[in-house]
Amino acid sequence: MHTRGPATAELAAAPNLELLLKEATEAYRAGDYNRALALCQPVSAALPNRAEVLLLMGAICYQLKDYQQCIAYNDRCMLIDPNLAEAHANHISQHPTLCILIDPNLAEAHANLANALQQLGNIDMAVVYYQSALRLKPFFTDAYNNMASALVAKGLIPEAMDCYMQALRVNPRLVDVHNNLGDLWRAQGVLGRAAAQQCYLEALRLDMLYAPAWRGLGDLLRESGELVQALSCYQEAVRLRPRYGDAFTGMGVVLKELQRRPEAEACFEAVVRLRPGCALALGNLAGMMYEQGKLDAAISMYHKALTIEPSFPEAYNNLGNALREAGRYDEAIACYSACIQLHAYKDAARHDVAIQSYRRALTLRPDFPEAFANYVHSLQCVCDWGERPALFARLEAERLRVAYVSSDFGNHPLSHLMGSVFGLHDRSKVEVFCYALSPSDGSEWRLRIEAEAEHFLDASAWSVADIARRISADGIHVAVNLNGYTKGARNEIFALRPAPVQGSYMGFPATTGAPFLPYLITDKVVAPPQLAHCYSEKLALMPNCYFVNDYKRCHRDVLNKALLPRRSEFGLPEDKVIFSCSNQLYKYDPDTFTTWCNILKRVPDSDPDTFTTWCNILERVPDSVLWLLRFPPYGESNIRLSAAQLGVDPSRIIFTDVAHKDVHIRRSGLADVFLDTPLCNAHTTGCDVLWGGCPMVTLPMERMASRVAASLAYASGLGPEMVVSSQAEYEERAVLLGSNRPLRESLRARLESTRLSCPLFDTEGWVRNLEKVLFRMWDIHLEGKGPRSFELFEMSYSRGSASLLPRLESTRLSCPLFDTEGWVRNLEKVLFRMWDIHLEGKGPRSFEVQ
Repeated sequence: MHTRGPATAELAAAPNLELLLKEATEAYRAGDYNRALALCQPVSAALPNRAEVLLLMGAICYQLKDYQQCIAYNDRCMLIDPNLAEAHANHISQHPTLCILIDPNLAEAHANLANALQQLGNIDMAVVYYQSALRLKPFFTDAYNNMASALVAKGLIPEAMDCYMQALRVNPRLVDVHNNLGDLWRAQGVLGRAAAQQCYLEALRLDMLYAPAWRGLGDLLRESGELVQALSCYQEAVRLRPRYGDAFTGMGVVLKELQRRPEAEACFEAVVRLRPGCALALGNLAGMMYEQGKLDAAISMYHKALTIEPSFPEAYNNLGNALREAGRYDEAIACYSACIQLHAYKDAARHDVAIQSYRRALTLRPDFPEAFANYVHSLQCVCDWGERPALFARLEAERLRVAYVSSDFGNHPLSHLMGSVFGLHDRSKVEVFCYALSPSDGSEWRLRIEAEAEHFLDASAWSVADIARRISADGIHVAVNLNGYTKGARNEIFALRPAPVQGSYMGFPATTGAPFLPYLITDKVVAPPQLAHCYSEKLALMPNCYFVNDYKRCHRDVLNKALLPRRSEFGLPEDKVIFSCSNQLYKYDPDTFTTWCNILKRVPDSDPDTFTTWCNILERVPDSVLWLLRFPPYGESNIRLSAAQLGVDPSRIIFTDVAHKDVHIRRSGLADVFLDTPLCNAHTTGCDVLWGGCPMVTLPMERMASRVAASLAYASGLGPEMVVSSQAEYEERAVLLGSNRPLRESLRARLESTRLSCPLFDTEGWVRNLEKVLFRMWDIHLEGKGPRSFELFEMSYSRGSASLLPRLESTRLSCPLFDTEGWVRNLEKVLFRMWDIHLEGKGPRSFEVQ
């Protein structure tokens, strides 16, 4: 901002006002803006139309960030004296965009807009406008100086130095530029010290009263170990500028190193008075108090610093030291833990300090996995191998503690699917805790999970806070929410963040939108990259399919065809093509049902879109029936009425009641083709029918719940045969399978032959992959940079050479590698897609054919 000193006859006639204005100007230059404003107010009241007073008050208001009042004072100046250059300059600084519109060639306006952008943190655009100003006015030294500071903010140090040099070529007597250049050279370490010293000395040669140069020279001498000479420089800087906080800080550091602690404390107290809201100043004062044994005062000061700056790792570490010496061990552990969470020492390569902190934490709490893991990492980074064998042995022995929290440990689809998972974890690597939110229902699934999980806790009668406290006390590393927003959920447990890593899995097939559940365990078919924006969570992508099941272990009887029921046992015709859907009726839609009806009409002997599709299918497969589940029974009459309205005989729709799980899975294979519901897929039911050997047709949409069946199909190895990309293709694929018996039987045979070898039904392999995902989530947490999405790749599916040969032999006739006809069909899709893209007229682009 520009100001103008008092020099008028009117002021000369009023010596008291002149003295006040002089004191106000001095206070402004010293940075005491509130005092300067107070001194100006009586002068302004006596001389309301003096431009010099208005300019000074405008400059003061600018520094106090009262921009509206600043503009008002400058506007009054221009009304009083339209030719007053200072007022116009100040007006430009507050309205740079308007000035650019009025006069695009006004360099000052470009520079002031750049200054405003820099203050707002938009550094890139600030640099652009500084460059514009310099193109308009190549000798604009202020623009060079300010652009250098912007470039420093971007880390472009050589470019910033060049800006300072350009300014000095224009005017070698710019004291502040010499000083700023000296600061940059000093920051380069030993190699820059000589150049930095030359810059500071040149600034002092030009102006011996320039305090920042004395401060810079003091910093340089202190860093070189010349403490006494540095102290003299700081003292001179403070003498010239009594309210110079940086100089007081440097002086305090030097006095501390000279063991003159009371004087150092006085310096840091001066900085706190000048900058009461500066966490670093409070931390320096607290450290000095701690060194003098003033523990209570130090603890209080550290707390004040952390109130201002909660992400201040050094303050947490030093507060932990003070609390430890005061005998407040639990609080000390909490502080060390907070410091470790911030990872400032390790990530900033301060491994020496990190190692000391981790050792102190482990002394107080030996069973502290995060501290131990980072302690080992820090030692490894500095090649301190003395304890390496013992430490690595312990590190390998550290198990990952995983919590599964659910209200569905019992007779529920989740337990039907995950029954074996909790006992299949590798106990040498993973320690499993199941927290049940519902009481035992006495079912076989509840009893099995209770027996096989390493730790099973019935928390159904506990409060949310008690459960969270227990999870924390158990030292859980990763907590998995198996409910989401489903019946019996108690998401408040996770809102209390009892575990360092928390995520959602299985129970709720959608994003939770909850910040306390930063991970969602899924796969890239269900949550492909182009739909990642639909999720608030970071995605932990498993290989193959995220959806687990337990059928290979619990339902092997389905593999023995002699044990399977006949169609007639359930009122189904033996000589018809049977399309089925055993999804609950709420998943239906009209269009899909219409398509089903069309299919029935076309093959010889419910939600709006689904209903229409089904009717189309029935219409196109005349010698076929549609087998549905009476779930709930009240929807049966509406379905039959809708079929009749679409021209399909209602008698061709057969309803059966809900059956016991074992019976349901055995009878699922009686159908010829399972017709999935696109808006909300078959999830557990999808596993039922595929394990039963029944092929399906599914159309994935965008939402997670509408893509699960596609993931199941691909994990079975037959995704291309069962997954379609449009409603029209859905109908055509169903009609093709219903009308072409050899094709239908071939697909069923291939599905049946892969059930024991495909990833979909390999529960043990799935658990190994889940463990890798959980360990990866924990490793990311230890990096201290917050959750992030990742994908787990499976390099090899084989889990043992003994089973490899028979599996390879059994898949030769069904796997994609040797399916030449299927390959040709896929190639045709590729060629048609290339042609379609050409017809769009937008040029070639990459694509993938599913």
